[in-house]
Amino acid sequence: MVATAAEQQPLVRLELDRRAQPSIIYADGEDETSCTGGKESCNAESDDGSAINQNNKCHGSSVVQTALNMTKMCMGTGTLALPFAAEKGGLIFNVVGLALIAVWNYYCANCVLRCWDCLHPRIKRGDLDSDIERSSARQPQDYGSVEDQERLKQLDNRKPPPVGTTSYASVAWYAAGPAGLLVVDLLMLLLMVMLIIAYEVAMISFIDDMPITTGSRKIDIIIPSVIVALLSCSPDVSFLSKFSIIGLLALALSFIVIGWQGLVENGLAGFQSTMNLWPKNLTDASSWFGVVVFGYGIVPFILNFHESMKTPKHIGLAMKMGLILVFFAYIVISSGVRILFSPSHSFDGDVLQALPTNSWLALIVRLLMTFVVAMTAPLIVVPCGDMIEGKLGIGLDEVRKRIAVRVLLCMLCMIVSEHAPGFVHVVSFIGCFCASIIGFVLPPLFCIQLRHNTRKDNVTKMDFISCCDVGAFVIGIITTILTSTMTFGEMRKSQQQ
Repeated sequence: MVATAAEQQPLVRLELDRRAQPSIIYADGEDETSCTGGKESCNAESDDGSAINQNNKCHGSSVVQTALNMTKMCMGTGTLALPFAAEKGGLIFNVVGLALIAVWNYYCANCVLRCWDCLHPRIKRGDLDSDIERSSARQPQDYGSVEDQERLKQLDNRKPPPVGTTSYASVAWYAAGPAGLLVVDLLMLLLMVMLIIAYEVAMISFIDDMPITTGSRKIDIIIPSVIVALLSCSPDVSFLSKFSIIGLLALALSFIVIGWQGLVENGLAGFQSTMNLWPKNLTDASSWFGVVVFGYGIVPFILNFHESMKTPKHIGLAMKMGLILVFFAYIVISSGVRILFSPSHSFDGDVLQALPTNSWLALIVRLLMTFVVAMTAPLIVVPCGDMIEGKLGIGLDEVRKRIAVRVLLCMLCMIVSEHAPGFVHVVSFIGCFCASIIGFVLPPLFCIQLRHNTRKDNVTKMDFISCCDVGAFVIGIITTILTSTMTFGEMRKSQQQ
């Protein structure tokens, strides 16, 4: 099945379908509703539209499709910084670290799913309007004693999150209230703004190495930025998601050309050269960490993939498949490219800098990558603008104000990108700060908070999973603070040079 635009670009999907769906974990003896039980099960439609979910289940993504969608989401423009990460981290550290970050993503994504499993019955009962739907809804699993059930009932009565809140933000709402939702919204807003800046910096970097450059960063970035701004003001940017396949092809072409260039320059001499196996210092390790975390970030969008699946209970298998595919692809892209170029080139920037400036094939690759980034950036500008418009109270019918917000956002990011350091440094800081907090710090924290809210157990009676959540939270906090400080200092140092 062809993936939908929302599946290919999860950031576009700001308002998810929050109607009743089965919990990830069912009570004993309870099986998931099958989509093969006859035409009626997929097409029967009640007056209140309760057949929508059944339709979604019948036409959702399979395990393989979901795994491939995860892989496509991870392998974006950030892969251009992976050889830089391998240069900073060293061969052994890079391979082992890629595996550990994949496992960390898997654990934290499961934290989000455990939170959602706890919340879903409450959200389901809050969204169902008709008595028929309420009577046919599945009951949540047994959460423990009568006191535990009473505490759950109290949380059930909590005011639901604002309309349009994403599933991940809903977890934050029920775990930490309005403050949790505000933190997630601000982090996602900051993440998207920094992504737009990173895209602008990437386009500047590509154009700088072309013969058509004017020699001025300010002038070079104007035309691509104007294109991004105009596309972002379109009433419907969903057509841009069709360029995602072009983006993947452009990335594949880029690395094929880069691999061929490495073989032409050095042959197989790179496999015999001496390279660092470990990072030289903590700053290099932090730079590596940021790029890799940025490249893996599936945690904030795991509920999008879960809700898009035909059989949501198989999300764990889809995650394993997707992360394994990304892991092996990243080893080839990072360590493989670095080994090929080790005798003649060191990666201090994006991988396209290894291409010659006087080659027509290299020019085509850079033009194609500039085009892809320009087509992808509006898919970040639009949801970012929507969030800003919502905070400012701008309605959907106030078209001029909405256009003004998006144009000003593009202009602001363009101005910042002129003075920003290289693409790899921006990506590294985004990974260490925004992506690390959203992906590694908040999920275990939400699990701890929800467990405290839904059970009467105190901290002296923690089971193994709770101890793991506390450990993951502490490690996430320490790692985020340390690496963010290091990469920010490295980013300022690079900017001054």
